[in-house]
Amino acid sequence: MVREDRIRKEQDINPFTDIWLRTRETVRFVIERKSAQYIILLIVLTGFASGLIGLMNNRSAEMSPWAAFFQVLIGGPIGSAFGYFIGAAILTLVGRLFKGKATYQEMFKALPTAQIPQIWLLPLLIIWALTSPETFFADRMEVEGNPITVIMSIVMAAVSIWTFVIVCKAVGEAHQVSSWKGFFIVVIPGVIIGIIVVLIIFVLFASFFNIFN
Repeated sequence: MVREDRIRKEQDINPFTDIWLRTRETVRFVIERKSAQYIILLIVLTGFASGLIGLMNNRSAEMSPWAAFFQVLIGGPIGSAFGYFIGAAILTLVGRLFKGKATYQEMFKALPTAQIPQIWLLPLLIIWALTSPETFFADRMEVEGNPITVIMSIVMAAVSIWTFVIVCKAVGEAHQVSSWKGFFIVVIPGVIIGIIVVLIIFVLFASFFNIFN
């Protein structure tokens, strides 16, 4: 009876909609039921979305939207795949500090699943780039206060914050620990990397000023 209920619940799960509020169930469903081809699809779509976001406000307004789409269609998924490969390894190892049980393969499936909310931004980003390239590609300071920019910034900020929450839950589910432990597993590598970067910058500045002593 319990098994039948579980199967029925799994059949009701749609990762593209349920990841928002049924995060842990959705991540477990993807880990256990979805194929490598499905994960590749997620990597391509999330890579395309992250690539478009990366082009915002740092290119000339003269840039063709179609050229931008071609650029991120190739480079976005490659960059995302690399990030997932490295991120899965780091989060799998850090999770061991919290008695996490995730394998590398499970974590690799969990990470792109947690980024599904970014895919929902794709239609908005594409429409924005096509209809108003002068605000999409322009320098951020030049379009500050523009209604389109303000609205999209709010939407993207909200999605980014909730995506972070989803990532923490997804990592916790992959490791079969609490979401709070998932939070620390996600944050600790970032803190360590931040400290290393600060130390490197400090050393470089110290070396630079010593040259003039």
